[in-house]
Amino acid sequence: MRALPYSLIKLRLVSGLVARYTDYSLEVTYPWIEIQQLWLGNYIDECNKSDKSMERISAAGNLIIENDPIVWRLIATNNDEPRILVEAEMGKPVRYIEAFATKRKLSNSGILPLDLIQRVVLGWSQEDQSWHLGLLLESAIAESRGSRWCELARWPDPDVTIFSDVATQAGRTLARTIARPFNFIEPDSALAKPVAAPPPPLRSLPLEFDQWKLLRQSTLQLLRSSEWARSKWLRLIWYGVLASVYFVLSLVTLRGVIALPKPEFLPYLGLGVGAFLILVMLYTLFQLLNQPGRIVIQPDAVRAMRSNTTSWQVDRDVVEAVYVSEVVNRKGKKQIIYHGEINLCLKDGRFQRLLEQPHSIEDDDIPKPKDTDERIIPLNLYNAQSDLQMAGLYVAQALNVDCRYDRRVK
Repeated sequence: MRALPYSLIKLRLVSGLVARYTDYSLEVTYPWIEIQQLWLGNYIDECNKSDKSMERISAAGNLIIENDPIVWRLIATNNDEPRILVEAEMGKPVRYIEAFATKRKLSNSGILPLDLIQRVVLGWSQEDQSWHLGLLLESAIAESRGSRWCELARWPDPDVTIFSDVATQAGRTLARTIARPFNFIEPDSALAKPVAAPPPPLRSLPLEFDQWKLLRQSTLQLLRSSEWARSKWLRLIWYGVLASVYFVLSLVTLRGVIALPKPEFLPYLGLGVGAFLILVMLYTLFQLLNQPGRIVIQPDAVRAMRSNTTSWQVDRDVVEAVYVSEVVNRKGKKQIIYHGEINLCLKDGRFQRLLEQPHSIEDDDIPKPKDTDERIIPLNLYNAQSDLQMAGLYVAQALNVDCRYDRRVK
């Protein structure tokens, strides 16, 4: 229920009036008030007519500012029934209740003539980081109360810009209603909260690593380099040659074609080495036939492809975050990355590797951080530095998940 405007209230107090106030709002409690039904009916009629055009602005301390082209009101809503603290009507003096007068050291008459109001002022205070709206009074009334400032409402706003528009609207409508100038005091730019600089952009694709290349071909993809397969085939041939040599020499020696060496267990050792090389060849061949050559990162899933066959797949719904792990040096002037990986952290705690960078990288363009402790931190455009970290951000953006940096120190 709305509080009654001064022009419509006709009160007959049977017992005394008790006034109380807090730091943020004022409130008047009447132990017993009889309101004549005729005046109450007129008030309800006026509310029904004016509610459609009334604008409301909230302020600190359970205060609401109501205004229309003719009336401006400051209302306390921290009680069951809202109370009008201050009311300004176009062409009439500003009226206020006794509790507000006590708090603001105004006359108990409840009337503030317009000729005693110099202007309406809104300003931002660094002390409490709030917008303050009030009246600047003439010096004649200021002598009796010790100050020309009479505060009406405030808006806590450490960011400076959140409540500036609504506070300005409240001040301008009051100044228009009482026909007084409106002064807006801008915050000191040196004291206001600085605006964060935009983050640097992601590095352009493609990004190349030891065995992989990150690029975009309709979708984001990791392509295994042809050098990897070539090196595997060369290693397979070399291991085959060595195994053949070990087997031939060992068998010829054991058959007595050539004299036994000393110690005599060397031919058997040669057979063992040859067998080990055969196992390494089988593992290398298995890698060539089964390792994926392409990893496709799409918004719904990550798929590892071998030609047109899917080697493995991880759905987006089970991915919690993308982890970029690097082993870096603790000492030295330059940043050295001894080992790096990009993994998908799944919601069940398991990890799926996407990319591995096994060889050391020394990059003069990467500044060494002052903090060299091992830790896991959120990775974003503000702190990403290496190509591996940039690749992790690309993957996280494609999947729309968080990206984290796992730093290990060696």
